[in-house]
Amino acid sequence: MATSKAAVKKSSSELKRKRQSIKRESRNTSVLSRLKTEEKKLRAALNSGVEEVTALYKSFTSALDKAAKKGAIHKNVASRKKSRLNTRIAGGAKQVEAPKKKTAVKKVVAKPKAKLKPKK
Repeated sequence: MATSKAAVKKSSSELKRKRQSIKRESRNTSVLSRLKTEEKKLRAALNSGVEEVTALYKSFTSALDKAAKKGAIHKNVASRKKSRLNTRIAGGAKQVEAPKKKTAVKKVVAKPKAKLKPKK
């Protein structure tokens, strides 16, 4: 015997939430797409040594700020990307790599066993 579940009516707040998330997703998609395009242009210019790097950097930072303002990315992410690219531009377009973390090796030292005193 097959059991059937009764259809639950969706609340108006649930429907509104769904509409809002669809709008937000489409807006964020276009903003992030523009951001990726700007970043690719800037990185290509940095690697090839094109003279218009500063103009591309300005347009990229503008796109980053707009994306952060709209909430597509976090403001700290925008700040970090601007800082790293600015450092790279100022350093003569060298490839900047993240420093490697040093893993600490724990030395295991044998502890001397405590001598137990006999009970009297």
